[in-house]
Amino acid sequence: MYLAMLGWKTANVPFISGQSIPSGLEGIDRGRVIGLTIEAERLVLHRKQRYGRLGMKGQAGYTDLKDVFDEAEQALAFFRKQGYAVIDVTDKPLETSADEVVEIVTSRFGLKQDESVDCSDS
Repeated sequence: MYLAMLGWKTANVPFISGQSIPSGLEGIDRGRVIGLTIEAERLVLHRKQRYGRLGMKGQAGYTDLKDVFDEAEQALAFFRKQGYAVIDVTDKPLETSADEVVEIVTSRFGLKQDESVDCSDS
């Protein structure tokens, strides 16, 4: 949403281990895809807080540190295999992560930082 406010067309596609990626992602130029990672411990904390806010009881794998660590490692391996750039968003403000996305994509496509890239094109 922050990048959209800057005029960028973006999408967030969650990585779910054991499931295939949406077919639309396969047609996107790999230079336009950025994998976001977070330390497993921090992700578990976020997930537990999310469940608490929603008044839900946690699913074992969703908040289990070992399962989350394995999921994060699988995501990172997938990003690397696909040739995607990767940003670790652990303990970073949203704006900092967004600036890193903008920097990576604009440098790949020879744009100025204030120009946007339509990431929906393949």
